[in-house]
Amino acid sequence: MIINSKIKKILVLILLAFSLPMFVYAAPPADKTATVEVTVEEYAEITVSPTTLNWSSVNTGSTGGWKNLTVTNTGTVNVTDLYVYADTLTDEVTRPYGIDNPQVYAAGGVITIINESGFAGSEKFYFAGRAEWNWTEYLTNTDLSNLTYPVSAGFFKNTSREYFWAAGANSSGDNSLCNQTDSEFALDDDIDTGVVGTRTPSTVDIVHDASNKQWGIFSVNRAGSPLNGYCVAVNRTCDKIYIYKYDKRALFASCVNSQFLNTHQLTPGQVESLTLDIFAPRGLPAGTMKQATLTFVAS
Repeated sequence: MIINSKIKKILVLILLAFSLPMFVYAAPPADKTATVEVTVEEYAEITVSPTTLNWSSVNTGSTGGWKNLTVTNTGTVNVTDLYVYADTLTDEVTRPYGIDNPQVYAAGGVITIINESGFAGSEKFYFAGRAEWNWTEYLTNTDLSNLTYPVSAGFFKNTSREYFWAAGANSSGDNSLCNQTDSEFALDDDIDTGVVGTRTPSTVDIVHDASNKQWGIFSVNRAGSPLNGYCVAVNRTCDKIYIYKYDKRALFASCVNSQFLNTHQLTPGQVESLTLDIFAPRGLPAGTMKQATLTFVAS
């Protein structure tokens, strides 16, 4: 009996030893946190892609075909204003008419742009910056009576169509200037056919907005006109006009019709989608025109 009770006691101890883990609880882990703060530096930056566009085998009197381009706000601050200009005025520094070398013609002068909001509404393609020069040869069947002092005239060429324009200066003679407050710009809205009815330019609804040392600035606000909504700058010596829409450089920003490319603020990472085309007028010599550069400026 004594032996049996000892055995029983040992067995109880063993059972207790195996049962002990069933009554042990692990303590909860201690949670710790770390605070991370990141400050991004302010800077403005835009990225244009693609960086190269090419139109080849373009037929004069027609368009070259649409190509897409995007401007992305890759900086860290909002872009409120975005504008663009072609280097037409630095590439085409002399009158190219009558020269059979395509390199004297600026490719920037045939580039047109429509912005993102344009496709949403009824906007059109606008020239990025086109130069037209006065016609030095004698022109028949012209009526310049709508200008006070007409001193130069030429044609605005839009693919297969041409329109007659004329510039009026502050006075007649050798001292005539087209960058004065009383200078004038006139346009005939009819497609030129060589008759008087298509070569009688009018100043109606063409507003002289401003003048500076180099240019007289005008806005065309005539419905049905091929230049309706455009800005036209007539150079000081009256022998060249510059046609634009989205050029906001200091010399040209005073035109009422000039606009920024973007119609809404571009926050960091946001994109402005543009579509470009070529409007090649008749009369261009065969070959490669002088390469153009489009400069986008954001603020």
